[in-house]
This record gives sequence, structure tokens and C-alpha cells, in this order.
Amino acid sequence: MIQLLYRIYIIWFVIGFFLVGLNLIPPWLEWANSMFLILSGSLSILYALYTFGSKKGIMISGGIFFTTFTIEGLSAHFDIFFGNYDYTPLFPPLLFGVPIGIGFAWITMIMAGHALTIHIKNRLTRSVIAAFYVVALDLILDPVAYIVKGYWIWDDTSFYYDIPLSNFLGWFTIAFCWQLLLTTQKNNSYLFLQNKIIVVFWTIAILFIWIALLNKLFLAFTVSMIAFVLTEFLRRSAREKK
Repeated sequence: MIQLLYRIYIIWFVIGFFLVGLNLIPPWLEWANSMFLILSGSLSILYALYTFGSKKGIMISGGIFFTTFTIEGLSAHFDIFFGNYDYTPLFPPLLFGVPIGIGFAWITMIMAGHALTIHIKNRLTRSVIAAFYVVALDLILDPVAYIVKGYWIWDDTSFYYDIPLSNFLGWFTIAFCWQLLLTTQKNNSYLFLQNKIIVVFWTIAILFIWIALLNKLFLAFTVSMIAFVLTEFLRRSAREKK
């Protein structure tokens, strides 16, 4: 099941790399963008089931989806947590005005952060570094989704594509809290699963980096690459200290 879903995801990624990157997706196929996140989220849910056990894995995955989806909805409707923004109809399907794919994306990011830092012993260090990975991804994801794809619209002002600092602080806080909670849970270590989820994370990053470069978002590319390199350095340093 995992291998089949993983192969479907990789095929979807390769096709999307060209279609999404070169803006060749017709309007009637816009749902395919959400399906990409749903596929990655489904793989991440399976990772949670194997890593934490079926019952606990379902609770954790459901908890991540519910809390992040709720926070995203409250933030979009009442301009709290992340900042002043609104979703557009360009990222279907939507539930209560929030794209379904967002909840799955959060599951992916949290589980990928867990897999990337699983060998770091210190709970606080591990949680911080895992959250840094999530923020590093958002540094490239948010400008592309806003400027290029128009999935949401920011009504704030900022030197960084009008995306406020509160957005990145919000992402860090959510990711950190979930990672800190996960470090308290007994888990099984499956290297083949960890590698797959890590690949999923980096393919998402590569896709958005590719789109950013094609659309000359050089600031986003530079800032996110610096963030990724620094976070990877911190991760490797933390592993060596064990």
C-alpha cells in the first residue's frame, strides 16, 4: 500500500513539475494541485500509523489536520494568528472557505519534520530544528502560492512580498508545538518510511523552488535556500552531539 501510494506520488510530482511549473494546467484541472498535497498527506498519515501505532497515529494525524485547518480558517476569516489574508477559489476543493489540501500539507510538514530530526536526542533542539524546516519551506511556498498561483491574497505590507512576519512566526509556533508533543510519544523507527517522507518533503520544496525561479522570485529563492542550508547544518550538528 505504501509503496503503491509512493509511486503514484512520484509520478504525480514528475508530471506536476512540468505542468505546474510551466503553468500548463487548464482551469478544469486545478483540483490536481490539491490532489498533490492530499497524496503527500496520505503518505504522511501512513508514516504516523506505522511510527506511532494505528490508534495513536490516527489521533495524531486527525489532531494535526483539525487544529491547523481550524487555525487557518480563523486566521483567514478574522485576520488573526498569521495575518490579514484571504483564500481564493483557485485552490479547490474548499471547506468553509479553506482549501482541504492545507490540512494535508500540514500533516506532511509535521511528519517530515519528525522524520528529519528523529535521531536528535534533545527534545527541545529537535522540536526547534523541525519547526525551522517548516518555516524554511514556507519561505518559498508562500510567495509562490500568493504571487504566482494566486491561491491566497495578502492584505498586509512587508518587504518580503507583503507577507508579514506574523505568518512565519505562526508557522513556527504551530510546528514547534506539534513537534514537542511528538517527542513525548513512544515511536517505532522504520528507515524506509522515514526516507520516503523526507523525499516527499524535498520534492515539495524542489517544486516550489522551481516555480519561484521560473517566475523570477529571486528573493524567495535566496532566502529559502539560506534557511534550508542553515537548518540542515543545525540538524547535522545536533546529530553529531548525540
